[in-house]
Amino acid sequence: MSFQSPANTPHVINDFINKVAAILQNRQDVSEAATNPEMRPSAWLRDSLRELTANYPFPELQKVGPLFTIGPGLGWQGSNYMYQVSKFLAPGDDMTIMEDPVIFLTPTQAISVGLVANANNISAYSMDYLTPKAIQTLLFQPGGVPFKYTRYGDMFWFGSQPGAKYNVYVPYQVRHPFTDKLPQSPVKIPADWFDIMCYAAAERGAIALRWNDQATFIHNILYGDPDYQQSGGESGRPGLIAARILQPERDKRLSAVQIMVGASRY
Repeated sequence: MSFQSPANTPHVINDFINKVAAILQNRQDVSEAATNPEMRPSAWLRDSLRELTANYPFPELQKVGPLFTIGPGLGWQGSNYMYQVSKFLAPGDDMTIMEDPVIFLTPTQAISVGLVANANNISAYSMDYLTPKAIQTLLFQPGGVPFKYTRYGDMFWFGSQPGAKYNVYVPYQVRHPFTDKLPQSPVKIPADWFDIMCYAAAERGAIALRWNDQATFIHNILYGDPDYQQSGGESGRPGLIAARILQPERDKRLSAVQIMVGASRY
């Protein structure tokens, strides 16, 4: 018997191939022996994992990046405000979802911008996202504390320009990895999402096998009946994905919620 510890799973793609075949009614052409690798259930499972983990948070893929120092002349090609995203990730990582970057301020730095600081300790503050358009007016203001950021291409832009050195880190969700032997690739999602992954893989398989009515049937299982999909969730029956509760929602269910009121012209 295999056990699943928090934010970990003992399963690999090969463990779910029979389930995908069962959803497709055990058709003989649903097989890992297919000549074209993209016609194998393992490929459909891979693509489903890529889609799901690019859109939903999963503790199995979450990391905290290394501390990176930003400051005058420390950015890309000597920039004050522009930094490569890769500098905030573990070597070799790419990310799909991220939390806001966290910046550390000394008591003197915090007081200089009107924050209440602990006299003996460094304080951490989350930055706020702005669109590339909205942040432009801050990018060329020198000598400030960068509480705003945006992402453009493979760069972070921080505004206003840091006038001193600051340590920053980014919590993020890594892109789902796969091994060269695809069926042996670990599956890095929680157990309550296994059925969604398998139905999503079976939908891809049905499309590849030109089994259109089955593909539509499975799609409705995942995303809800046509009324639900067309009404944006206002009516009809939800699918498996809409009905699933994410781990962050479970974690916060008994906690008070803090609401911050803000307004912006962007």
